[in-house]
Amino acid sequence: MATQEKSTAAGLTADMKRRLVANRWPLAAAVFLFAMLWGTGKISAGLAVGLSAVMIAVSVIAPVRSARARRADAVREGRAAPDLEHLGPVLDGVPEPVLLLDGRGTVRHVNTEYRRMLGDMQSGASALIRFRSPDILEMLQSALDGGRPSPVEYVERTPRERWHLVSIQPLDTGTAAEDGFVMHFRDLAELRRSERMRSDFIANASHELRTPLASLTGFIETLAGPAREDAPARDRFLAIMQQQAERMSRLIDDLLSLSRFETALGRSAYGEVDLADVLTHVVGTMQPMARTHDVTISYDATMQARHALVHGGRDELIQMFSNLIENAIKYGGPGKKVDVLMDATSLGGLSAWTIEVRDYGPGIADEHIPRLTERFYRVDVDSSRGKQGTGLGLAIVKHLVTRHEGRLTIRSKLGEGAQFIVTIPAIGDKKSIREQKNDYMTTA
Repeated sequence: MATQEKSTAAGLTADMKRRLVANRWPLAAAVFLFAMLWGTGKISAGLAVGLSAVMIAVSVIAPVRSARARRADAVREGRAAPDLEHLGPVLDGVPEPVLLLDGRGTVRHVNTEYRRMLGDMQSGASALIRFRSPDILEMLQSALDGGRPSPVEYVERTPRERWHLVSIQPLDTGTAAEDGFVMHFRDLAELRRSERMRSDFIANASHELRTPLASLTGFIETLAGPAREDAPARDRFLAIMQQQAERMSRLIDDLLSLSRFETALGRSAYGEVDLADVLTHVVGTMQPMARTHDVTISYDATMQARHALVHGGRDELIQMFSNLIENAIKYGGPGKKVDVLMDATSLGGLSAWTIEVRDYGPGIADEHIPRLTERFYRVDVDSSRGKQGTGLGLAIVKHLVTRHEGRLTIRSKLGEGAQFIVTIPAIGDKKSIREQKNDYMTTA
């Protein structure tokens, strides 16, 4: 405080000198005028001296203001950095968690985003007590000792797991007593989620390809050795090898399709497509598979849906509904039927088309439904592979529904089959539906 008072007094003295120099000519003229009036006898000598003193006082002595007010003016004019108190409202506008600390490591301000993501923290608490991570404590202590520590990773386990890259930077406010630090938390959750998804994808794809490759390698070695002259064994092994090769081919095709739909942002080939025509085509092409599995496909469209126009890609829509109907045929069970229904609907007061693919198989347990569209996720691994599934069909459907700015709803109860419902905005209302909540998958 003594240092600040000395600084304020020195500032006032300098201001007085500047004002005296700046007003020297008007003051000289006023003094000369008062002297002339005194010389002509119109005013007394005492009055002339008094008036001259008043003029000097008014021109030279600046109003005495508090150091805080003077500093606020300097901050507004850009001549000084704001102190810690002024920085609080500014940090509330930062879209990432930020703590403002003073030179002793005491929390002076907690911004809004920090409270939202990491919980509240009392101002006046010591950051050295609040954090228990050894890396953060070491970083804080290094900064308080005048060092420039590198950012560290911080994991918050509760209420849910979060990753942050934490950095601390010194803050020079221009006043030694008010210097402090800004502690910044960069959210790494999305990065970690992407890394985990990528590593899981590579592991799953490698595993799916390794199995048929191992089978092919084993049969080739057998045919080249012990079964070289065994015609029945050779025919049996070649049939199995062909099945494994077809399985790899399907898997590679699905991987390429998924990659294309994930990375292809442009929809320049999109145009007006009739959903009724697409479904008629898909149901027709699926009839041979349905007969093979002893399944009946029932397709019904209401009168108003006979010309269901949407904006999209015909080939992508064909693949989307082919995947859904193929799954229904495979998992519905022999002797069952698959219903394909289309009707006009309303979504938030806007027109749209809804297409339902329903099977009457064993159904899906509730805990599996939210994960069905994950890549390589299977409710029953052995059953899926036995039905020549790649584990990518519904992941492709989800991406195609997203590309058409629609919504996928999955409903199922054990013993009652499953319903896969796709809602796609009708032409004319696509823009309005896109502005609604981005909820591409719901469960009921």
